Amino acid sequence: MLIKLYNCLGVEHPVSEYSIGLGYLKTNCTGADIEIVTDRWQLKDCDLIGLSAVADGVREAVDILESTDIPVIIGGQCSLWKPLRDFPFKYVIVGEGERSLQNFIDFGGDYTGIHQLEGRRTIEFYDIPNLDDLNFPDRGRCAEIVPIITSRGCPYNCHFCSSQKYWGKPRFVSAEYFITEVYHLLAQYKDMKFLYILDDLFMADKKRFEGIYERWMQYELDKRLVIGGFVRSNLITKETVKMLKDMGWHKLRFGAESGSDRVLKLLNKSTTVEDNQRCIDIGLEAGLRVSFSMMWHVPGETIEDRRLTGEFLKKNLCNPKVSIEGNYHFRPYPGTKFYNGESLLEGEWNTRGAA
Repeated sequence: MLIKLYNCLGVEHPVSEYSIGLGYLKTNCTGADIEIVTDRWQLKDCDLIGLSAVADGVREAVDILESTDIPVIIGGQCSLWKPLRDFPFKYVIVGEGERSLQNFIDFGGDYTGIHQLEGRRTIEFYDIPNLDDLNFPDRGRCAEIVPIITSRGCPYNCHFCSSQKYWGKPRFVSAEYFITEVYHLLAQYKDMKFLYILDDLFMADKKRFEGIYERWMQYELDKRLVIGGFVRSNLITKETVKMLKDMGWHKLRFGAESGSDRVLKLLNKSTTVEDNQRCIDIGLEAGLRVSFSMMWHVPGETIEDRRLTGEFLKKNLCNPKVSIEGNYHFRPYPGTKFYNGESLLEGEWNTRGAA
């Protein structure tokens, strides 16, 4: 069996040839030839097409489905949109893709894990208990920046984010596994200079973070790599920032979203404006650059909330070491508390660039 995998709307993270999610499928499923393609027109001369998509990739996924006679399965966060099952995909993959695809290869989808939902079959698997059991993913070509994922899920439940709904209980690779994978990457990518962590929240598990820090410094990886990823303002202390800086963390990047505590509460962000300001101040005091994302047009946002956000931005953006990195228009994605039934086939689902 030849399976071709494709990420709708191109790669999620252009620093690698293709998305790590598909790379995990390729290295963790056996019994079939698996090829990842980066051009949809390569989706031919195979036995099965596997698509991965988020909200703004569903239109392309449906177009691919309707333009081929090859069976198509689809997974990714788009699976949280229930109407996807109304389309003639062979299966909609819900949950962990590695176990679902492996079972499809082993049984052709004809096994007891299949569930009938709204007239369409779905394959459901949740929670690979130990992420250390997974093989490292295939990333394809990378240059100086190499991405890595060290966890799945997030312990927080922001009302604009579907991560917790999609992944379930957050899970983390061990500190030992992480360091081993970093050495694997250094051996594979000779030009590697920057480790780009794609986790929802790399430092969520404090004990693991401390274990990674100890090993990172012990093996002097701080002298070989720059490192970066997302932090969370309510978890930032002078101690954690010192550790991040020691490791070679190049800047603090977090989601501020708003300068209004009322809006942050509406979003169930579990942070405050005070937390965000403290994160900025601690980062600058440590000599790091700081960037944060903002979210606009949140349901219930008032003129007063915008005024407070304007004050927050005015106070901080006058410093050349502080910048906005991610200016988002609020959208109610499937799987979130705010989702209102909007079709993923209509409207604009790319939230970047709003003001």
